[in-house]
Amino acid sequence: MGTLFGIVAPVFTLILMGAGAVRLRLLDKAAVSGMNDFVFYLAMPSLLFRSMVTAPPLRLVDVAGSFIAGAFVLFLVAVLLSRTLFRARLATSAMFALNAVFGNTVMLGVPIIDSTFGAEGVAYLLAVVAFHSGLLLPLATILIEADSGHGRSPLGVLRATMPGLVRNPVVVCIALALAWRGTGLGLAVPVERLLLLLGAAGPPLALFGLGATLPKPEGVKGLGEVALASLLKLVAMPALVAGLAWLAGVRGTAFAVVVLAAGMPTGANAFLLARRFGTMMEASATTVVVSTALSLLSLTVLLGWLR
Repeated sequence: MGTLFGIVAPVFTLILMGAGAVRLRLLDKAAVSGMNDFVFYLAMPSLLFRSMVTAPPLRLVDVAGSFIAGAFVLFLVAVLLSRTLFRARLATSAMFALNAVFGNTVMLGVPIIDSTFGAEGVAYLLAVVAFHSGLLLPLATILIEADSGHGRSPLGVLRATMPGLVRNPVVVCIALALAWRGTGLGLAVPVERLLLLLGAAGPPLALFGLGATLPKPEGVKGLGEVALASLLKLVAMPALVAGLAWLAGVRGTAFAVVVLAAGMPTGANAFLLARRFGTMMEASATTVVVSTALSLLSLTVLLGWLR
C-alpha cells in the first residue's frame, strides 16, 4: 500500500498544487496557457516520440483493439442508458456517452504509467492514444450533428473534424514516430538526449496544468448523469476492457497499461466538445472534476490489482 501511495499521491498533489496556484492567483491565465502550450506542443510530443521510437515491438492490434472495442461497446450502452433513464435527446445522450468513455490518457495517463511502468508502459499506452481521440471525438460529433437539424452528413462531419486531428501535436508525433521507427535508424545520441530532457518536463507540468485548468462546475444540474457517467468511466470501462484484453491474449505490462488507460477519469476534451455544441456543459464539466477526484481511489485500487 505504501508503494501505491507513493505513486498516486504525488500525481494528485501536483493536480491540487495547480488548482491552488490559480485560486491563490499565483499564476495568471497567460502563464497557465503558456505552460500548457509547452507541455502540449513540445514536452509531451518529445516524450511520446522517444518512447515509441525506442520501444520494443508495438502491439497496435490486440492492445489498442481491446481498448477501442470496449470504448465503442460502452459508448453504445451509455447512449441507450441516457435515452432510457433520462429521456435525453440523441445529442445529449452522445455527450453523456463521451463523458463515460473518453479518458484523460495523455495529461494524466502518461505521468501515471510512466512513473509505474517506464518507457515500456508508455509505448503500450501510445497504441491507445493513437486511436483514442481520432475515433471517439468524431463519433460523438456525428451523433450530435445528426440531432442538430443542420443536415450535415457523417462524411461532412468527418471532413470538418479531420483538420483539428491532423493539427493535434500528439497525433502528429505518433505518426512521425511510426514513420521514423519504420526506417530502423534509431536516434542519434544528441537527439535522444534532447528528447529525454524535454520529455522529462512533460509529466509534472501536465499534472500541474491539469489542476490549473480543470473546468469549474457552475451548478448541480444533472447530478444523476454525473454520477452514472463517473461510475461507467471509472468502474465499467476498465472492467470491460480488462475482459476483452484477457480474451485477446494481452498479458503482463501491456494488460496493466490498457486497463489503467481505460480507468483514467473523463478527459477535459469531452467538456470542450460539450461547450462547443452547447450541450450538457454543466454536467460535463462536473463529470470531469468529480471523476478526477474519485480516480484517486479507483486508480489506487487498479494499481493494487495490476502490480
